[in-house]
Amino acid sequence: MRSLREWVVRAPIAALALGCVVRYAAAQSRPPPERPRSATTVSDTAEKLTRAAVVARLAGASEQQPAELAGLDLSGLDLSRVDFKRANLSDARLVRTNLSGAQMFGVTLNRAIAREADFSGAVLDISVLRGTDLTGAKLRDASLYAVVALGANLTEADLSGARLIGTLADAKLVRTKLVRTHLGADPANQPMGLMRTDLTGADLTEANFRDADMRKVSLVRANLTRADLSGADLSGADVTDADVSATVFRAIRGREKIRGLDKARNVDKAIFQ
Repeated sequence: MRSLREWVVRAPIAALALGCVVRYAAAQSRPPPERPRSATTVSDTAEKLTRAAVVARLAGASEQQPAELAGLDLSGLDLSRVDFKRANLSDARLVRTNLSGAQMFGVTLNRAIAREADFSGAVLDISVLRGTDLTGAKLRDASLYAVVALGANLTEADLSGARLIGTLADAKLVRTKLVRTHLGADPANQPMGLMRTDLTGADLTEANFRDADMRKVSLVRANLTRADLSGADLSGADVTDADVSATVFRAIRGREKIRGLDKARNVDKAIFQ
């Protein structure tokens, strides 16, 4: 009788244990559920673009519907002669990217990191470069007409022979090369009306303005109000009718070779000592 009672008591327990074993074995035999790809992995893959991938994105874009390239890492790519069709490149990385001869008309480059990038001969007309880092960038013979570059950093950049007409208030152009740079404007080529180069409050310490053109053309003049040109080379630079109110000319080089200084506006308010 005792063994029968023990069997009656233990049977349900054994059955329960056996069920657990069966369920565990079944679970182990099933393949593990596929884990979703993390957003980080997808993003990292998407942001590493080749020239072909950039061109492909731009192929389906237009000036009316620009491509979104914001925040992407395009550093070191050869994007020379590419037409960006007003693309948005805000916060993009363009470190040492080759953009020579590129058509960048109307692009947005706010806060982009373009250190040592090559924009030689590129067209950047009507582009927006607020806070853009162009340290050491090459912009030789580039066209920057009607640009907005408030607070941009052009330290040690090379703009030799470039056409630079736009707003660069509070920009940093320390040791920037502006040799033969055109800072005046041609009234015969003013599709947006008369423009001028505004360097109000810009840091132009030790910049090289040798033979730069800052002449007034019609009603156009360069605005150098409160700009700091300490130690800058102004040999052969033409500042005819440029506004130099509170402009700092301390320890400049080539003062005796500056052209049009006597015709600059507010020269009596400039700081030479």
